[in-house]
Order: sequence, then structure tokens, then C-alpha cells
Amino acid sequence: MSAVSETRSAARPAIRADVILLVLVGLLALIFAEQLLSGWLALGDRLNISRRDYNVTEIIVMAVSAFWGVLALWASVGLLRDRGPRLRHYFEEDGPLPAGGLFVLVFFVLAGVICLLIAVQVFTGWLPLAARANISRRDLNWVEWGTILLAVGWGLVCLRTALGFVRREIPAWSWGQWALFLMILVGMVLTVSGLFDVPKQLAGRGTLLDNLAGVLESLAPGLVLALSALVAYRYVAAEYGDITADKAIAGTLRERARARDIRSARVPAAQSIRIRLAESPGAGAIVGFLVLFMFFSVATDLFLQPTSLAGALTNNVTRGIVAIGVTMLMISGEFDLSVGSLLGIAGLTFLGLMTGQFPPGGPQLHPVLAALLTLVFVGFLGSINGFILIKTGIPSFIVTLATLLMLRGLPLVFIAGGRNLRYVDYFSEPPLIDISRILIIVMALVLAVGLVFVARSLLQSRLANFRLLQQTYDTNISDFRLLALVASFLALALISLLVAGLLVILVGSVLDQINQIGQDSAFLRISFFDLMNGRIESLPIVGEIPREINLRIGVFWWFMLVVIFQFILNETRYGNATFATGGNPGAARAQGIHVNRIKVMNFIIVAVLVAVAGIFDASRLQSIDALRGQGLELEVIAATVIGGALLSGGYGSIIGALLGVFMFGMMQTGLVLIGVDARLFNAFIGAIILGAVIINNWSRSLRS
Repeated sequence: MSAVSETRSAARPAIRADVILLVLVGLLALIFAEQLLSGWLALGDRLNISRRDYNVTEIIVMAVSAFWGVLALWASVGLLRDRGPRLRHYFEEDGPLPAGGLFVLVFFVLAGVICLLIAVQVFTGWLPLAARANISRRDLNWVEWGTILLAVGWGLVCLRTALGFVRREIPAWSWGQWALFLMILVGMVLTVSGLFDVPKQLAGRGTLLDNLAGVLESLAPGLVLALSALVAYRYVAAEYGDITADKAIAGTLRERARARDIRSARVPAAQSIRIRLAESPGAGAIVGFLVLFMFFSVATDLFLQPTSLAGALTNNVTRGIVAIGVTMLMISGEFDLSVGSLLGIAGLTFLGLMTGQFPPGGPQLHPVLAALLTLVFVGFLGSINGFILIKTGIPSFIVTLATLLMLRGLPLVFIAGGRNLRYVDYFSEPPLIDISRILIIVMALVLAVGLVFVARSLLQSRLANFRLLQQTYDTNISDFRLLALVASFLALALISLLVAGLLVILVGSVLDQINQIGQDSAFLRISFFDLMNGRIESLPIVGEIPREINLRIGVFWWFMLVVIFQFILNETRYGNATFATGGNPGAARAQGIHVNRIKVMNFIIVAVLVAVAGIFDASRLQSIDALRGQGLELEVIAATVIGGALLSGGYGSIIGALLGVFMFGMMQTGLVLIGVDARLFNAFIGAIILGAVIINNWSRSLRS
């Protein structure tokens, strides 16, 4: 070993934490085995069966638990004797496998074997993952097929990593730490899931000790997996980064270049994740979204039901569309507090023009014309915000706070006395519009041509990347070259399948419209409300959607706008100008960017998107009240901040805002499902905002 490594090894912190964790793992595993041996913990139907009559599952679990407990205690003694990790000596200098290394090796072997056994049990029908009443064991559902594929794949990864450890392959060291990191997360999820089962075990059944077997059944598997993987990861990662540090000083020219490249250097998995998060504007949103999703998924079985997920999406269409515009504006260094009042104005204008109530005594307009005039009018109101800001130099906070209050007065005047402006009070039939099928055919063909154009460029780049990885495979020194090659092939295949599927849908739509024209039906008659935000009754491949699943077409429009504005923000000159305007206005002006024009345009974009959201909202509810949109401004700004945007400008992303809105939806749905008082919703949102901002600031400090 080099002097640098010896110095670093001498400076390592004490390993008491790992020893304590190993002792805890050993005791948990042995207590679990003892509960099985004594019959207090049963794995299977024990009706009229003696506690001493063990089934095959209990015998296997008992033996594995006892073996793992003894191995963990032995490894803790080995760590104390070795006085620190010695895995690098094993891989690079043909030294003996230390006790900690043996613990890691056996962990991978057991994990691989258990995964393969789970796959076999599910495949043969002995481990059902859904109701199996009157259903053959051979009739597997999609959840079971997914579990089989995942279990087989992960089992093979674990066994291949164990084989790499035996062969002293340094790439196995790299794979191993990532596999262990993922198993820590799986163990944590299982533990949290078990925690929600503990109150059920204790309900009216005495103390914790009286129900020790049930509590162990709920918590022990997840805890043992998480703590074992944590110890193994800490042991494997302790010396992994030393390779990069030594190569950067004493390696060959190629090794020094790789060691100093942060993307290809060998660094522990946790550090690599921190680096990737530091490169993402929405690091807080990514972390928060994953944590909330996993938490609610294990907290209640109802969260992943299609009804819950569809409701969470549908209820946040308005907030999500407005967040797109607010993100663009905040990146340019300004923000708009008047969006809530603008939403109320948009709904009032749209329904008022259709019903002839706004302006009072006006004509009843066609819904398409009413929608267009709403976009123009609300866009004009947004431009007023921008022009006041530019001409007076008053901060946007003050300008939009004033317009928030002024614009709120319009709905209060025209919809007075707590009344609602309702479409059904003036019309008995929905607002039907006739769309030419020839126009639908033309639009479908244009979309198909655009799809082919985009797909051609995308597939060419993906194919070139795959061929490059294939040609340089033998000379590529990356530990993950096989993974990169497989991932590149899968990306190419998935994009090809997606493009082919979309083309089939578009061509099928064209043929269907041609067939309808042949039957003397040249126009498609549809409700304008349904076109804007009607319920989706069926989907390609999925088929008919049950009535209780409230999935709206507004979700499709929302996602389409996310794609469009993400492209504008990241791939166009206007997007670059927006970032430059918010990041450094002086430098942007020096580069020829019209900063004031960019800011005014973003105020208009916000207003137009608010108008779109207002039309969708009115189309769904078919009514408008005087307080519609009240409080929306703070919710949207919060979602945008959670998504990574800075109030000072120059930083943010549309995808981050999308994740921020998703988190709002998950909180609204998840808290209700787990029985939390809905009045605490704002308190949870405040905590999430604070946590997301802290993570975003931390990631930016890492980046700098």
C-alpha cells in the first residue's frame, strides 16, 4: 500500500458503530430464530398443529436466521481484531479475505438465493400476490410476473457480485456498493411498513413484550436487511474512494485523468448520489417526491390504487399548469402573486362570455370564441403587471400584491352575495362544437410527421451512442461498461417501441376518421367541456377505465404543456435568455439580451397559462364563484420553490415544478388515507417546503 493510503487508513474513525450494528443484527436474528423454535412465531397455518411441528418454511427461516445471527456476531469480533476495513488489501494484493469481506460475500449469496426462491415460489403459485379464489396457480397476474422478473434479475446480480468478490474483480467492488445501497433502501421501506403494522399487533392485546412475536414478525426482516446492508456498505465503501485518490497522484496518465474526472472517478455510492443531486435544480423535489411516495405506499394499501392516483393527478391540473408559468417567471428573477385572482378572472370571463353575464348584458358567445377572448384578456392583464414593473421599477412582489387585491374585486362585484355563476342555470345542453374530421386527420398526420422527425434525430443519437459503447467496450476501463451498454440498448429499444406505438395510434385514428367520413359523418360533435377537461373513459392498451377512476383529459394537456415548456426552457434561445435574465441581468444585457422584454413576456406567459388553467377548471366544475383561486398563489410558489427555483432567479426547472405539484397531490391524498386531520395539511406542506429548500441549498453548495 502507498504511504497516502497508510496515512488515510490510520486516520480512519473508530469502527465501534459497525460493531454495534453487527451485534444488534446478530441478536435480532437469533431472537427471531428463538421465537420460531419456541413456536411463538408461526409462519403458516397453525390451526390444530403442535408448536413443535414445524413446516418446511419455518425450518428454513429458522436455520437461515440462526446462521446469520452467528455470522454477524463472528464478523463483529473480526472487525475488532482487524481494526478497520482491509478489503483493498484483498483485491489488490491477493491478501486473505477479512471477516468483514466474508460477511459481505455471504450476504450477497444469501440475498441472491432468497430472491431466486421467491421467484420460484411466485411462479409455482405457492406465494400468491393477489386474491387467488377460484383462480388456477398457473394464472399469474401482472404484479406476479413483475415480481418474478425483478426477483430473478436481482438474484442474478447478487450472485454475480458474489462471484466477482471470489475472483477478486475490482468492478464487483463497484457493483457491490450500489447493490448494498439499494438494499438499505429496501430494508428501510420494509421497516416503515412494519411500523404501521405494530399498532395493529398491540391493539387490545397487552404490552409490547406480550406481543413480541408479532412485533418481531413485522419489524425484524426489514431491520435485519437494512442494518446488515448498512454495515456491509460502510465496510465496502470505506476504502473504495482511496483507489481514486491514489491514482490521481501516482497512477498512469490515463488513470490520473480518470481519477480527476468527477463523473468517471471511483467514489462511494452515497457520494456519487450527492454529486448527481448537486447537478440537479430540483434535488429537493426529487428526494421529497421519492420519500413521500415510498412512505404513503407502505403506509396504506389504498394509496397505489388507481382511484387514488387518478384523483391526485386530476385535482392538481390547475395548480400544475399555473406552476409552469410561475417557474418561467421566477427563473427570470420575478414572481407573480396575482395568479390566484387571475384564475378567478379567467373562469369568470370564460363562463361569463358563454352565458352573456360578463360583461353584463353581453351576447352569448361560442365556447371556442369565449376561450380565445379569455386567453387574450387575461394575457393583457399579465402584461400590465410586467409594464408596471418595468416602467416604475417597483419590485414585482409589491406590483403583483396590488393587482392581486384589485383583480379579486371583479369576481366579488359580478358574483355578489355568495352566489355561483353556473352554466346549467342558462343552458340545459352542454356546449357542443363540431370539429371537421378532415381537420382531425390533418392534425394527426402533422403530429405523425413531427413525431417521425423528432424520433429520427433521437434514435440516431441513441444508436450512435450504442455503437460507440459497443466499439469501445474492450478498451473502456469503466466498472459499469456492461451496465452502460445494456442500458443504452434498452433505451434504444424502449424509444423505438414508444414511437412505433404512438405511430400506430395516430395511423389508427386517421383510418378511423376516414371510415367515419365514409359513413357520411364529416364532423365530430363533442362537448367543449369534455374536450377541455372531460373524463377519460378508455386508453390504448389499457382499454375501458372504470367509472370510479376519475382521470381527466386535463392531465394530458398538463403533461403536454410540461414537455413543451421544458423544451423551450432548456433547448431554445428564449430559455437561455430567461436563465441569463434571472442569473445576471447586467451580463445578459451585455450579451444583447433584452432583459425587460423577457420579463414582460414571462408575465404574459404566466397569465396565459393561468387562463388555460381557469378554462380547464371551469370546464370541469361548470361553475365559478367569487373566491375561486384564493390562496393559489402561495401554493404554486411553494410548489415551484420545492421544485428547485430560486426567488432570486437564474435557477429552476419545469420538471422540478412538476414534482413539487405531485408532492402536493400526494400529501392531499395520502394524509386523508392514513387518517390524519386534513387541517394539518398546511403544517406538513410548510415542513416539506423548508426541507426541500434546505436540500436545494445544500446541493447548490456542493455544486459550487
